[in-house]
Amino acid sequence: MPANNLPEEIVRLLSLHGPVEVWTGRGDRATTSKVTVAPFDDELILLVPRRSPLLDGLLQTSATAVTAKRADQSYSLNLVGRAVAGRPVTSHPNRGSITPWLPEGAEPRSFIAVPFVAESVEMLRQEGHVRNRYAGPTPAGAAKQGAVRRVVTIALGGGGRWVTITSLVGSFLWYGYQGAGYPYRPLAVLLAWVACLGLIGGTRLVGMAAAFRLWRVGQGNQDGLSGLCEGLLAPEQARSIGAVALLFATMALGGVAMFPRGSQGVLVVLLSTGFPILAAAWLLR
Repeated sequence: MPANNLPEEIVRLLSLHGPVEVWTGRGDRATTSKVTVAPFDDELILLVPRRSPLLDGLLQTSATAVTAKRADQSYSLNLVGRAVAGRPVTSHPNRGSITPWLPEGAEPRSFIAVPFVAESVEMLRQEGHVRNRYAGPTPAGAAKQGAVRRVVTIALGGGGRWVTITSLVGSFLWYGYQGAGYPYRPLAVLLAWVACLGLIGGTRLVGMAAAFRLWRVGQGNQDGLSGLCEGLLAPEQARSIGAVALLFATMALGGVAMFPRGSQGVLVVLLSTGFPILAAAWLLR
């Protein structure tokens, strides 16, 4: 998370404000609730009760809005960004800084620490007869990648980058070895590449979604889950996109199998992607 993501004045107002209104979720899981907040300049930590419907909404989407308004209309804050259905306060690495912000008498184990990164802010302040407005993107919002690029980076980046390159080169070389007389060779290569990308990206995304849920309950660590733990993609979104990618990969493999020596082509794709090992690593972790 970028340091000094929020202006100092907004952090100060939130530290004095009390509970804030939080909005998240989509469709029938859209929900809002008032929660206590621990304000820091890089992110806000929303202290959400364990059984709050906000957590279900955050598993569906990371898009979140936080509002704070004074009854006397002296100021109002509207922060839009991303949040993560995190772990209990007692498991947070900065629990010593977060615990003092809990409601008086509350047990830390009864609350989930939900990191919220603001991507845009709007602040209205009434000073006498003058109404001042500040609005704009935060450093985190300005640096955020587009949706498609985020998904590709999470699915094929990190440890999947070299596997992706190897699989694309391997399938290209195999069809090159078949010679120029191989029928519809460009189409066969294209289908093989779609299968490679779908197998690697789809398996990783589905595996990340499963691993994230285990991490939330203390079974496993954050290795390989940075995209989900930073709220760049919600776990249910990752699982859905991964399932679609695997479906396309299966269809592409079916097309590869229809070409001459199709069974060999399918085997080349599976081996070049390391699919059996990849599936075991991400689905059984």
